[in-house]
Amino acid sequence: MNLVSAPLELSATQRNLIDLIRNHGTVTRAELSRLSGLTPGAITQQCRELIFSGLIVEGEPVHDGKRGQPSLPLRLNPGGACSVGVSFSPGFIDIAVVDLSGKPLIQVSEKHTENREITLTVNQVIHMVAGALKKKRLSNSRILGIGYAVPGFLKKDGRKRQTVAWLDTWREVDLQTVFSAALPYPTWVENIVNASAIAEYYSGNHSNISDLVLIDLGYGIAAGIIADSKLLSGGFSNAGELGMSFPLDLPRPSYKDLLITLEKAGLNPGDLDSLYDSGNTVIECWIARVCDQLEPIIFSCIQWLDPEVITLGGAMPKQIVGRLVKELNKRVRGKLEPLRPSAQIEASAFSKEGASRGAAMLPLYYTLNIKK
Repeated sequence: MNLVSAPLELSATQRNLIDLIRNHGTVTRAELSRLSGLTPGAITQQCRELIFSGLIVEGEPVHDGKRGQPSLPLRLNPGGACSVGVSFSPGFIDIAVVDLSGKPLIQVSEKHTENREITLTVNQVIHMVAGALKKKRLSNSRILGIGYAVPGFLKKDGRKRQTVAWLDTWREVDLQTVFSAALPYPTWVENIVNASAIAEYYSGNHSNISDLVLIDLGYGIAAGIIADSKLLSGGFSNAGELGMSFPLDLPRPSYKDLLITLEKAGLNPGDLDSLYDSGNTVIECWIARVCDQLEPIIFSCIQWLDPEVITLGGAMPKQIVGRLVKELNKRVRGKLEPLRPSAQIEASAFSKEGASRGAAMLPLYYTLNIKK
């Protein structure tokens, strides 16, 4: 396997320019000078270096009716680099590769035996990554790095994670060290919900906002927080651990809990779509209960963080998420003062694939984001 690392060292100024170009799609040097506060000469020099490195490219000349040479708009070069993401869901490993703009190039999944030795998982990841890169002819491309999205909070030592039950053999493992040694790329390990929040933020649906909260309603409940365009991790890197409000012996507002509820009622989870469409009483009661559980969380989020958008996502089926969004927006609007601006509650752009996409975005975020 010919897997090689391609470290990318950028100055804060260059990261800022790339961030501006990413946010605006295409932008001229004059516009970059105005947006960044840099002199035209400094912009010319910095952009020359970024073009030479292959990170940005010039578009077709734009004639603005003024005298002189036409302006050449700049944009990110999607082929300038790519990054890899790995996430772990019950029974599966999910791999995503994205280009420099964050566009997915390939996503693959393989079954994963739970609670086995991590060396076996690492070998599987190595072969999956090599296969995905080979399939898209990216083996010799510039790889910015690889991100891992792992479910579980960070322990007191700041290195090991209290991973979920189906990965409990990892709880005494320094995952950063193990994963860094697996492949020759810069490596980041992040909580799975934080990775999903980064994927949501860079999905293209929120280009004009800087504060967002993603609430994952998959196999548990947790939140990823973007504040001032920056991932908010907290003092112990465990911000957003909403599961603390729901002891494990009590029902949680999660997809896993929905499946358990259906099974206890003698209903087949595979019939969820038809049951929902028919207005099944069990599902309707479950939605009402979950709205009651989520409402104080939403209001607490608004009070403490004042985000512009709160998204609901994770493995929860889209029609259920859509219903929760509708009900919760109605409740929030009914209780807030009419003149008070408040977060819009929306459905996430992703389902469970958001974790691997977010993991793949980690190298872009940590390499290119000026506000990290």
